Amino acid sequence: MKLRLACLFVLAATPALAVDPTGVPQCDALLKRYEACSVELSPKQLHAAQKELLEGAMGMRAAGTDPKLRPDLERFCNDTFEKMKKESDIKDCMSKP
Repeated sequence: MKLRLACLFVLAATPALAVDPTGVPQCDALLKRYEACSVELSPKQLHAAQKELLEGAMGMRAAGTDPKLRPDLERFCNDTFEKMKKESDIKDCMSKP
């Protein structure tokens, strides 16, 4: 019974966002990992992370269609991913291969 309750809690705490692809591989990798790792955040942080994921993905999708903005967006996503691997509350999870 305890195992069932623990599984139920994990499922309830897991963000069910399934962020749509942005079309920019570097950004998709960042968002996918961030979504997967966000379950390690506190409930308050998790809510903020879900909002950030959705808003970030929308902005990245829009910018990714502009050939002038795409190189900067690719760099931004790479840099953000690397920074999160070193400085975020979920850096251990973000650093996993």
